Amino acid sequence: MLVTSAATAAPARGLSRAERNELADVLAEGAVEAGFQPIVELATGRVVGWEALARGPRGSSLERPDRLFAAARAAGRLEELDWLCQRNALRAALDAGVRAPCVLFLNIEPDTSGFLPLELRDLYARAGAQMTVCIEVTERALTQRPGALLGHVSDMRAMGCAVALDDVGTDADTLAMMSLLAPDVIKLDLQLVQRSPDADVAEAIHAVAAQAERSGARILVEGVETPAQAEVGDALGATLAQGFLYGRRNPMISLPEVPRTAVVTAGRHSDPRDLAPFELAAGCRTPRCCTHALLSAMTRHLEEQARGLGRTAVLVAAFEHERRFTPEVRERYGELGAELAFCAIVGRDVPLDPGPGVHGGGAVPPADPTRSEWTVAVVAPHFAAALIAHERREPERTGEPRFDYVLTYDRELATAVAASLTARVSA
Repeated sequence: MLVTSAATAAPARGLSRAERNELADVLAEGAVEAGFQPIVELATGRVVGWEALARGPRGSSLERPDRLFAAARAAGRLEELDWLCQRNALRAALDAGVRAPCVLFLNIEPDTSGFLPLELRDLYARAGAQMTVCIEVTERALTQRPGALLGHVSDMRAMGCAVALDDVGTDADTLAMMSLLAPDVIKLDLQLVQRSPDADVAEAIHAVAAQAERSGARILVEGVETPAQAEVGDALGATLAQGFLYGRRNPMISLPEVPRTAVVTAGRHSDPRDLAPFELAAGCRTPRCCTHALLSAMTRHLEEQARGLGRTAVLVAAFEHERRFTPEVRERYGELGAELAFCAIVGRDVPLDPGPGVHGGGAVPPADPTRSEWTVAVVAPHFAAALIAHERREPERTGEPRFDYVLTYDRELATAVAASLTARVSA
């Protein structure tokens, strides 16, 4: 489990002058120690990679990573610390001679801008040419800043990185977001299933199994301390494991015999920011024509399907014009925002805050085709559908407007549409 993530960091608070000075010294001196915990092949116990775990200066008040990252967040210097941790971990792995197909798991902070300095980009390029680099993001980050996170992840994938989703199952509300991220590795917290099995645990296990089966993602169980827990991991379909049974954090990397085959590979994924939903849909489906009344009815039906899925569902919508976002629609989406795992609206002049519990896209750029689309996408662990429409330009028609539309229950297409809209969510 990542110990430097936003989900595990101590709450931000005001810093004393002494704490600010201590943090400034850590950043100026690069005094963050990169340690490495082994990742093993569950069936054999053979080391196939490591997770980089950062620590502050030994004996200092910032030695614990939660305190270190909380201090950086409170001081407005989180990005500097995140870059420093990544640099130190990549350099240590390169110096140790880690070679593919061994994997370096590396946390990235979801609260940063996603910008990477040239020096850090060069380190990623060097490391990616020598080993498999897998960046980790936490499950909770997917609903906090989804647009920024999907963009950041796409940039990292473009550099050849694989992607792992950490802390899966700790929050049922975010299970549906797995499909939008399409991780190459799903890290399942063994603590989740060590408690008495209940409906929430079963739901998480089913969601992880479905995503892994569809995508080929590897399941990694973390927190393994005993052989019995390793057997539980195997029963859950995991092929990789991490925990004290296989080794604790160590400042040095001890190179094992290099695995014969790759245990983690970076999947090929398009950038969700590249195409708007109608371009995605019309590229593989033949649009049909309908009236505004029929389109509205189909939209309401899809919204009701999302409502029936409750906390397992993600709903993302785009409205062609602000006038379509009527008070009635605002009220309806406010209700959906309170009932679903994630609800968002983007489009032309849609407010940044569309209503309680609803995320907004703010001002979509004038050149973005999404401004002229009417789209609703619903994704859950075991359900996906999307309705994508574009108003016909028929100046001679004076009656009810007509729309070209695609209605799909194809999971891959519906998820791509949902990701495309979510990547445009700014709040």
